[in-house]
Amino acid sequence: MSFRKIRPTFDGGASTSTPNQSTPKGITGTDPRRQRGDKEGEGTNSTSKRRRVPDSVTRNACLNCKKARAKCDGKKPCKRCASRVETSECIYEVHIKHAKEELVKQINELKARDHLTEQILQALSTDERVPEILERLKNGETYEGIVEWLGRSSIEDLEALSPRTSQHSTIETSDHEMGGISSAFKWTTVTTDSAVLDHLFQLYFAWVHPVHTLFSEGHFVDSYKRQLETYCSPMLVNALCAMACHLHSVADADEVDFERLGDKFSDAVRQEIDPEDRSVTTIQAFAVMFLVDCSYGRGLRATSYLQVATKSLSSLAYKEIDGFAEVWEDTVRGIQNLNIEWALVTFQVPINVQDTPHAFKEHDTKLDNARWYFYRYVNDQCPAWPSLLATTNREKSKLIRIIQEVSVMLYTQQGPLLSARRILQQYNKFVAWREDLPSIIGDIEQNSCQVLPHVLSLLILYYSAVVQLLRPLLDFDGFPTALVEDVIWNHAQQGLHLLDDHYRTQYTCRYQPVLQMFAVLHLTDLIARFFPGGKDGGKDGPEAIQLGMDILMQSRAGFPVAGPLQEMLRRTAQQCSIRLPRNLGDTLTPSPPPKQIYRMDDLIDACTRPTYCQPVEDIHVRYLPSFSADWSSEGASFGFLGSISGGSKLRVQSTEERGAQSLMQIHNLLNTN
Repeated sequence: MSFRKIRPTFDGGASTSTPNQSTPKGITGTDPRRQRGDKEGEGTNSTSKRRRVPDSVTRNACLNCKKARAKCDGKKPCKRCASRVETSECIYEVHIKHAKEELVKQINELKARDHLTEQILQALSTDERVPEILERLKNGETYEGIVEWLGRSSIEDLEALSPRTSQHSTIETSDHEMGGISSAFKWTTVTTDSAVLDHLFQLYFAWVHPVHTLFSEGHFVDSYKRQLETYCSPMLVNALCAMACHLHSVADADEVDFERLGDKFSDAVRQEIDPEDRSVTTIQAFAVMFLVDCSYGRGLRATSYLQVATKSLSSLAYKEIDGFAEVWEDTVRGIQNLNIEWALVTFQVPINVQDTPHAFKEHDTKLDNARWYFYRYVNDQCPAWPSLLATTNREKSKLIRIIQEVSVMLYTQQGPLLSARRILQQYNKFVAWREDLPSIIGDIEQNSCQVLPHVLSLLILYYSAVVQLLRPLLDFDGFPTALVEDVIWNHAQQGLHLLDDHYRTQYTCRYQPVLQMFAVLHLTDLIARFFPGGKDGGKDGPEAIQLGMDILMQSRAGFPVAGPLQEMLRRTAQQCSIRLPRNLGDTLTPSPPPKQIYRMDDLIDACTRPTYCQPVEDIHVRYLPSFSADWSSEGASFGFLGSISGGSKLRVQSTEERGAQSLMQIHNLLNTN
């Protein structure tokens, strides 16, 4: 191996050595800096031919020093160029790293100024102190000072807000090459395309995180950008991306197959699973993987992921570090909500998760004011509104506690029989929750603000839960169903109204939460079975079936579970003798026929049971013998004012009646043709 020759530098015969730099006695060997051909021992006098080393060395050498591969002191001109007869000028090029740092600095300054300007403009449009604001602007007061005076979000809070500040990159992976952090660090090995990762993160934080808040977004983003595994991990990043791939809308210009990419992200999570790992990010990743497998229609395996996440919470040690309290609360509540929502749609007793008391905190106001962006695809010019995330999550926790009580009451096989008063009391809790909702999320018809999708999902969850509480009464022998018809009908119609006239109209159901699809089935099923001809306006049975099919078709573009759910709804329509629409082929996969695609094990895996229907017979046997009489005497005080004269107007058709009605429909169809 040859060493490069270093040309000696002379400075009027002066020695480059100093007493402090002399070679210690007893040390022998060849000086690697000596010019090739010098004899051993020469060059120890004052005319040493060693290369001169500048007192200070810069990482960005001038072009001449770079060419000679010599050290440079960074001056203009540098010492080497000044002491030599150079034919070229001492010129410095801007280092690419420094250029990036300067560019990022300018971008951050512009973002901060834009943030302050937006805060002031919002205050001018809504605040009563407009004259004072204008006066401060005229006096030349800084934007930051005005924003601080207004009590609004300052520059320091900018990073804590949602990272979706524009349609551009929100979690800037290009920054990982800066600040002395190794650019070799990668959160995932599935893809190195920062644009793809940014797109997936924005989809997740727009459509999944506001509904299922399993971690603190601010702490996750901070750890992600700083490459710290405090509140971020490769397993969690892969899980988020796997879930977000279901939300990508396929376009002809796509260069990436997001369906295959989602499979790779899921495989990466499974490869990284460590049974001994009880970190908070691993628990969060298991919870997200529950949603991923639910989206695929793998409900049985999804349940296992959720169970692992839930059981691991008990062994998670509380840490006295910055931000852990907030992360802990979000994770525990998020997993608790998932357990109870899953128990609601699969008719099970939920796993008990230790609750964490929530007190109103200062960061809740900031979280409510943080912007929610209507993001769907790359370069989407998405509008934004205050997220109201803290308020929505706080009210959801209250609703979830009521749902937990109902699920335990209805589906526990042991314990006392169910009295009418217990059912009425639970209904009263639901009604009180709805009446106490803050108007900003409760009065959606009168509120001029944009109704956000996670707020709609919260209200849909409420109507679906009330219907599930009262649904067994409609075919309970001897029960005066006329007492409950109006209440059940109104709640079911309100739920369908939110799905059709709000969620589907404003956002499409392409991005709806996967567990919300079960609410679509339950509300549609109720109308088809018990109100096929309609009642006082609203949707009748055929219209409800058509709506359910259309909603699931939109979701099916990214969520495979919608396929078997559609098939189950199709079978329900046939059981209820509801004529399916002629354009059903546009709603279901045309070839081969759906009944040949989905077998029983597909249906079981979608919802862990052979059917999505509530096991009402198991509930009926747990009613007290005096249940109907007690309801008749106590129901009026809880708002059930229907008359029992003339008996119930509802009657489920027998198999023979449904068969006769089907024959009549076939006969009419043949006559029409």
